[in-house]
This record gives sequence, structure tokens and C-alpha cells, in this order.
Amino acid sequence: MSDEAASGRARFASVDTFRGAVLALMLFTPATGAGGYAWLRHAEWDGLTASDWLFPTFLVTSGLSLSFLLRDVPTRATYTRLIRRLVLLVAAGLIYNAYGSSWFDLSELRFTGVLQMIGISGACAAAVVLASRAVSPKGGDAVWWIVGVATAIAALYGLGLELLSCDPVGRCSPYLAVDTGLLGDSHVYRGGQAGWDPEGIVASVAASSLVLYGYAAGVLLRRHGRSSPSATLANVGALASLCFVAGLAVSQWMPSNKRLLTPAFVLLAAGVALAVFCVIYLLADVGRNGGSDERWQWHQRRAWHPQALWRHWNWPFVAFGRNALIVFLLERFLLQSAKHVHVGDRSIQERLLEDILPFGEPGVHLAYTALLLLAVFAVVGHLHRHRLYLAL
Repeated sequence: MSDEAASGRARFASVDTFRGAVLALMLFTPATGAGGYAWLRHAEWDGLTASDWLFPTFLVTSGLSLSFLLRDVPTRATYTRLIRRLVLLVAAGLIYNAYGSSWFDLSELRFTGVLQMIGISGACAAAVVLASRAVSPKGGDAVWWIVGVATAIAALYGLGLELLSCDPVGRCSPYLAVDTGLLGDSHVYRGGQAGWDPEGIVASVAASSLVLYGYAAGVLLRRHGRSSPSATLANVGALASLCFVAGLAVSQWMPSNKRLLTPAFVLLAAGVALAVFCVIYLLADVGRNGGSDERWQWHQRRAWHPQALWRHWNWPFVAFGRNALIVFLLERFLLQSAKHVHVGDRSIQERLLEDILPFGEPGVHLAYTALLLLAVFAVVGHLHRHRLYLAL
């Protein structure tokens, strides 16, 4: 068996850990009511905050996982799973929206959303990968060709933002007309009144560029992750640096903007995400279970080494990462239940924030979010302990 095949079938703790850490941080976004902290809020328009970075990073982790799903020659079962994954994510996204926003009022149900974007962008990325293999002389994954296609997708989408007009200028997306035309005004973000839909149909297709950057990193991880940590870090690090520098350059043409998914935002977010992944890979996987690169083995004899400490305590992130869909749905269920279920004349959320949690503003919001995090972890931690996972 080749090195790529051998390492491609090994499970990398860094992939699950990275995804789980992003999901855990997502619980600290404004959906929890933590509006008192600037770093927890999305940029008002142009710019990039820590909260803006989280969801595109999750799309990068989707690409990492996709590289393992498509590691072998695709079969009918592979295509069936890809289609099933798309359908189930869109269906789960509709349920997520119905429970969280319209409260099952189908006339106002938003058809787009984060889970739908994950499904659509992943399906588009898979189509690009399979098409590239069809025209490749060796039928394998050409990493830098995939990176080039990802960049071209982001650039073409950005060119449309630049050339197509919309109103009000500077606070809208010309692609909103596509969403409202296909879905109707009442079924997009804020009933079509916001001027943009951050998870619109065209934006979801363009988001495949983030998945493809993650896929490229996943291919590099499969090829060198076990046998040569140095090569893995060098190659994934080079991809991260290339994305980040390109993002800085492109931002001189069009600012970084999450709501519009501008090319600068995509490149900067991908660059930062892959750089963080390199660090997590170094902590979680380098030197694990042996390997041919002896330079990375010395730490195993030192229990106090950061890698040894990380591997002892990172299992909560792995638990989150292995059950990502459950985390998404459970967060929405708990948050909306707290808002709508009343105890006496006030909701559970109001009672927690005003009466029960012993913190003033703005610390009470972090305490509330920490309580949400513990509640979600109680479920996914139990499932992880019993090796129960919901995989699409």
C-alpha cells in the first residue's frame, strides 16, 4: 500500500479536534445574546472579526473531511452518500430555521441558512473534485489545480459583486435578486428586506471555494500526515500563507466582507483557518502512533510536553467534532426553547439572565453561553463516550 493510501485510511485527531473547537466557539456568537462583547459580534459591514471567522472555518473543516470521503475511486455508494448528505443537510436546515425563526410559520420560513450552505457548498466542491479527476491523466487529486479552481470561483463571484448593480449601493448584494426570484421575498434572509442574504443560493455555490481550500489541505494531510510531518506543515503552511497574502492583496480591490462573501474575506478566512489547523495538527497528530520522521518523536518521553497535555485534554473538542450536526441542532433547540418556554410570566432565558445567574452586564451573557456550552457537551460527551455518532 502506498504512503498516501496508508495515511489516507488513518483517522487524524486534528481534523475532529479542529472541527470541534470551531463548533464550541460558535456557541459564543451573538445568537446567545452576548452582545456586550465586540469580539463576539459580526462586523457591521466591511471587516473581519473573530465571530466572522468561525463559519467559513467550519466550511474549511468540511473540505478536510471531504478529502477522506473521496480518497478512493468513487463508487455508486459514494455518489449516493453525497446526494443523501446534500438532501439531509438542506432538510435539517429547514427544520433548524422553522424552529428558530418562523416558529413553524411556513409562509415566513427562510429557505436558506448555514446548514443549507454547508450542503450546497460541499456538493459543489465534490463535483469540482470529481470533474478534475475525470480530466486528470492519472485520475488523482491535483492539489494546486484544485486551489486554482477555488480561487477562480471566489474571483468570478467577486467580479459579479463589482459589475452587477443593486440598491442601496454599498449595503446590498446583487445576487439577492436571484434568491428572491427563485425563493420569494418572504423566504430569504429577513424577508428580503436586508439587501443581502449571507447564505443565499449564489453565495452558497461560491462558498465551495472555502471547502476546496480545505480539501486541498486534506489531500496534503493524507499524503504526508503520518510519514512526514515536516512536509505536511510546509505544504499546508504554504497554502495558508498564499491564501492570506492573496487576501491582503485582493482587499485593496474589494474589502473583506462576510455578509457578501467577498474574495478578500474568503482568502483571509481560509489562510487563518489553515494556519490554525497547522498548529492543531502539530499538537494532536505529530508523533502519534509512531511514524518515520524521528525528529518528531522526542516529546513522547515527556508527559509535561504541550503535545502530551493537549492529547490528554482535547477529547471534549473531539466529541464536538464527531457529532457536528447534533451540536448545530441541539444549540438551536436549547436557545429557542429558552426564549419561548415560559415559567410564570417570563421565559427561561429572561429568568436566567435576570434572576438566576449572579453576574452583571456584560458578564451574564458569557455565563449564559457557558451554561449552553455545558448543556450541549453533556449530550455530545455522553454520545462520544459510547461511540455514538450521527454521520451523513
